[in-house]
Amino acid sequence: MRVKKLQVTNYRALRDATLNFTDTTALIGENNCGKSAFLQALDLFFAASPRITARDFSDDNVSAPVDITVHFSEFTPKDLEEFSGNLLDGELVVTRRFYADNPKESGKFFVSAKVNPDFSECRNEEGKTAKTNLYKVLQEKYDLPKVSKADDIEQHLIAWEEANPKGLQTEKLAGFKGWTNVASGKLKQKTDFIFIRAVEDAEENIQASKNSPVRNLVDTIARQAIENSAAYKAFIEKANAEIAELTNPEKVPVLSEISGRLTAMLAEYYKDSAIQATWEPITEIRPNFPTANIEVTDNSFTTSIDGVGHGLQRAVILTVLQFMAEHRANPEGKEDNFAEPQSDIILAIEEPEIYQHPTKQRLFAKLLKRLAKGFNEKTGIRIQVLYVTHSPLMVSLSECETIRMIRRIPSNIEVNEIALENCSKQSAIMSGRKPQDAWSGPQYGAKLHTFRSEIAEGFFGKCVVLVEGVGDKAVLEAWYKLADRDPHAEGIVIVEVSGKNNLDKPIIIFSALNIPNYWIFDNDKSEGAAKKGSLKANKILQRLAGVDEETCVDWPEGVFSKFAVWDYKLEEYVKSRVGELAFNAARDEVAADFHIDADMCLKFPAASSAMLLLLKTAGHQFPELDSIIEKIDDLVAA
Repeated sequence: MRVKKLQVTNYRALRDATLNFTDTTALIGENNCGKSAFLQALDLFFAASPRITARDFSDDNVSAPVDITVHFSEFTPKDLEEFSGNLLDGELVVTRRFYADNPKESGKFFVSAKVNPDFSECRNEEGKTAKTNLYKVLQEKYDLPKVSKADDIEQHLIAWEEANPKGLQTEKLAGFKGWTNVASGKLKQKTDFIFIRAVEDAEENIQASKNSPVRNLVDTIARQAIENSAAYKAFIEKANAEIAELTNPEKVPVLSEISGRLTAMLAEYYKDSAIQATWEPITEIRPNFPTANIEVTDNSFTTSIDGVGHGLQRAVILTVLQFMAEHRANPEGKEDNFAEPQSDIILAIEEPEIYQHPTKQRLFAKLLKRLAKGFNEKTGIRIQVLYVTHSPLMVSLSECETIRMIRRIPSNIEVNEIALENCSKQSAIMSGRKPQDAWSGPQYGAKLHTFRSEIAEGFFGKCVVLVEGVGDKAVLEAWYKLADRDPHAEGIVIVEVSGKNNLDKPIIIFSALNIPNYWIFDNDKSEGAAKKGSLKANKILQRLAGVDEETCVDWPEGVFSKFAVWDYKLEEYVKSRVGELAFNAARDEVAADFHIDADMCLKFPAASSAMLLLLKTAGHQFPELDSIIEKIDDLVAA
């Protein structure tokens, strides 16, 4: 089964936060905004021996518990066999609760179910006599059948609720439908969680130790592959039947003699007392699985993994994942291939890009996406990926649905996500089409592949400035430089999109993720209405800024709160402010200094800065550029 949703309350920065999952989910946001806390909460949920301290409670609020609730979906056949009776609207919803001052109760699991709230006191009662007395009271009100022992009560309460679904309420129950207490072992029968931490733990993570995530990953792959095989299942079924037969007390006479012998001995002390010893046969064997010893040979020197550099250590992780990614598909037609997933690995990675060159980062991003697509038909293993990243090479505009933007707000954190289906409908509306005529989400996503990878930097900015071409970008960056400001240091990302008709999609996507954005374009009036799409694009870009339809114009011009527009190219604006004579003189001087063609002087930031400095020193002013920077500052400060 896979994780569909994670809800966390009172844990570190996550006072009350929800995160929705896809096959691959990328968490991005500024440092200390709570990204890693989501991964750590999942790790705590799945931990066999969880550790929690008072500092893990939000704002040191130890009076309230930490609740970590996981919504599971996409079940394997074994999951359905185990949990089908506990599904809530098609999901398995399990909460693990932690207390600061109650170690006995801390770490217990609860299943969300629709129940009769009047049954809760009886359900929660641990004493059998008291439980039976409470049940008798319920019998009078709900016409429940009689019971001979307390252990039979739960099945009658469940039967009544199934027959009377109206009026039931959702509650978290510690014992329900066969579970006296949900244990992490039960949840992990066919689902394993592996957490690979960030740089400060890199050596601990990969060294050849029992708790190494790399070793855990390799061992988990081996164990799941063995467990899922038909031969193993047949062997276990046969072995369980034989061990049950061999340990059946009726087949071992000496066991029946023990009670008599113990009673005879006890009679020497208490004549009227007896000892009854009974045995349950063993019905299940627990086999051990092979474990990996990991060493690396580097330049003819063999050592344990903690003996090599961090870059090579992280490369081992990449290598294991690449192996898994390359074995996602198998030849069809083989009888031993699985038709559906048999087990799951949930892989959480902090900053997979650490110590990797850009080309390796891109490879890592592709690997993670391939890992989470489909499942391995040969082994039956399916993988879900969750990662925290600070690298634009690990995300892309075309796969923005996988991104979760995490931000701190005064009392909590917020999580923003995007649905391409909704973006497509907004594009249709902005274009004057009906929402039902919009492209599908995948069709819309396919059109995003034309954008250059640099646009992904916008996901990490405090504000994204979208411009038509390289000249626009060069002039704006040069004006920042002349103001003794660095947009990169301020979190302002300036991106060129190769034309006005490409502006609307990134505007919609960045806005959906609540990333402030500003756009600069030419209205193309000087080229007339004959230029293809200009009038339509001008209207669309005004609508995206919230301009009323009545006030939208064919040829907008000026600097506004969300956009700036010229009636000619930005380079031509510079010429119009200084005059052709001064423009040509400055351009020729810069072209000679930089050894470039004259028409390239406003295409590069350094040359643009030099040319604008010459013009500014000569007394020329560019108030529109100053106004644009002010509007961008307003968006950043908002």
